[in-house]
Amino acid sequence: MGRRWLVLCLAVAAQIASLSALFGVAFALPALRQEYGITIAQAGTLAGLPSLGLLLTLLGWGVVIDRYGERFTMTLSLSLTALFLALLSAVEGPVGAGAVLVLVGAAGGPVNAAGGRLVMGWFSARERGLAMGVRQGAQPLGMGLSAALMPALAGQHGFFAAMLVPLVLSVAVLPLVVLFATPPAAAPSAAPVSPEEIPASPYRRAAIWRVHGVSMLLGVPQFTVLTYALVYLVEDHGWAASAAGLLMAAVQVPGALARLGAGVWSDRAGTRLGPVRVIAASGAVSLVLLAAAPPSLPGAAVVLLAVSALLTMSHNGLTFTAVAETAGMAWAGRAMAAQNSLQAVSSTLTPVLMGALIGWSGFPAAFGVAALFCVAAVVAMPRAT
Repeated sequence: MGRRWLVLCLAVAAQIASLSALFGVAFALPALRQEYGITIAQAGTLAGLPSLGLLLTLLGWGVVIDRYGERFTMTLSLSLTALFLALLSAVEGPVGAGAVLVLVGAAGGPVNAAGGRLVMGWFSARERGLAMGVRQGAQPLGMGLSAALMPALAGQHGFFAAMLVPLVLSVAVLPLVVLFATPPAAAPSAAPVSPEEIPASPYRRAAIWRVHGVSMLLGVPQFTVLTYALVYLVEDHGWAASAAGLLMAAVQVPGALARLGAGVWSDRAGTRLGPVRVIAASGAVSLVLLAAAPPSLPGAAVVLLAVSALLTMSHNGLTFTAVAETAGMAWAGRAMAAQNSLQAVSSTLTPVLMGALIGWSGFPAAFGVAALFCVAAVVAMPRAT
């Protein structure tokens, strides 16, 4: 009984380390711009490069997860992530840093899918929403830790000093993964699986593609707020980067609780996507209000930014669980890797395109466009999952 909760906590810790590496660059953007003398759009491009590495490699990682198991995959991923983060100290200029950030994303991607598959094996369907909600709470917790530490480190010691946060986390979690990241005895994930034993592909049905599509659409508002909230507070409201980081860190705590609550809600409702529909619609309203907030009411804009951050981060656990349950355990590793790959399209392109939009029309335009993607997700959402 207690072992499954230990495995869940380990999956959370491993994902915090991985997410800090993948998305922590956003919390060092002001220092990154100053260090390299680049525009906000160029800095946003650098912030999206780990997601590009993620996108290029995740489907291959999914096969590794299903064939060789979660512990092997997570161990290799965390080891390579720490190695590539260490290489940042040896490169100069934005081009060199960008190349290494692509490698960081390529190495760090499978922890999310492998940890999710591990938790799926330890918890029954009636508790899975809760368990996956706890595990997906790693994202706001990881972002909160990064937001609390990385802006101050970047401001005082430079960009590489900030990236020591995910490096240290990866090294700290690695031995725990080696010791404890094992599936339950009855789970099929411990041994390699031959191609002949794998059931027919769930990708012959439309339902799983629609869930992937919803997740991609909701990734746009999520990564718009994640990437540019700190810069918005600094440039449009005159906040210090460290103070803005602390605010975004504080938002992550209710964000983690919201994912947990959404998981429990989905268990009791018997549907994963019903709650997602409500969350997406609420996020659209919040982002529209943020885009329309007048400069004369800066306090209202800050509150709406925090609410928007909370809502746009709350759907991940539910869509992730919906994809895995639709695919079935034999395909769960690949399905969750595909989910992460398609989300990586959003997390790669959103910082680049929204950065260009912000440079052209300002932050309100970007928040308004992000709201439209929430609406599109509500329209695209299947009703049976």
